Amino acid sequence: MSKQFSEDNFSNNNQSFNLYPQLPLFFNTQADWNEISLEYHIQPPGETPEFVLSHHTISINVGQNVQIERMIDGHLQSKVMFTGAVSFCPMALPHAIRWDTKAEILLLNLEDRLLSDNALELLNTDEIEIIPYHAIEDPLIQQMGLALRREFQSGQSDSKLYAQTMANALAVHLLRHYSTRGNKARTYTNKLPQHQLKLVKDYINDNLERSLCLHELAGLTQLSPYHFCRVFKQSIGKSPYQYVIQCRVERAKQLLKQSKLNLAEIAIVCGFAHQSHLCRHFKRLTGVTPKAFLKS
Repeated sequence: MSKQFSEDNFSNNNQSFNLYPQLPLFFNTQADWNEISLEYHIQPPGETPEFVLSHHTISINVGQNVQIERMIDGHLQSKVMFTGAVSFCPMALPHAIRWDTKAEILLLNLEDRLLSDNALELLNTDEIEIIPYHAIEDPLIQQMGLALRREFQSGQSDSKLYAQTMANALAVHLLRHYSTRGNKARTYTNKLPQHQLKLVKDYINDNLERSLCLHELAGLTQLSPYHFCRVFKQSIGKSPYQYVIQCRVERAKQLLKQSKLNLAEIAIVCGFAHQSHLCRHFKRLTGVTPKAFLKS
């Protein structure tokens, strides 16, 4: 494990392609979601060269138990990575891995800016250190990873807002529980002023047909994405993503009653990726399908 691999550009999203025996089964890029990317690997027994990442990586074992030996920053760690186990590889630390059986791993790659921006908001400093835990249990991170994988596989048009919301929540969770300064984290309980809340709601409803971005919504209030997500949910009890979906379903209900558009056309006008995407969220929020809603 002596060969060095240096990753120069996170946005190229090729960080693992020269490391593992086989290419990932699927992956997305930073351009898709901003500040977070995802890779899904099924790898035969093998090992990596020593490498240094320019981002932080969370590994989640989504397959069978596998014995994983890793050398990180000169320290050897050897543990069984059980199903659902989580490991962290902070950026800039020399790192190498060896595993003895087939491994099914989900990688979440987080740009350093995502953590440093949230740390500045949460800890009043952008100097952070993530502790390189190996093969630990964290059901929240596991479920977040699986949810992001489902969202990516679904190919939904609004996945960027969903992924950015999840990425900020993931960054805050890491800073609170796995950084050396986590005990100094602040908690927000305030709400958005009514005029700002109205501004955001109006903007969302005026732009339902396109893919919305967390940063542009936060920019309307001149808050950081993390702070915006917190105070928005404190204000209306829903995350920005949940509110956008609710508004799209409400718009679809109006169009079903008042327009001559077919269901596929309504889905696109309301910002859904396709008809089945609309139907899934419509039934989840109303309890009935669009066709049953029309009949009622």
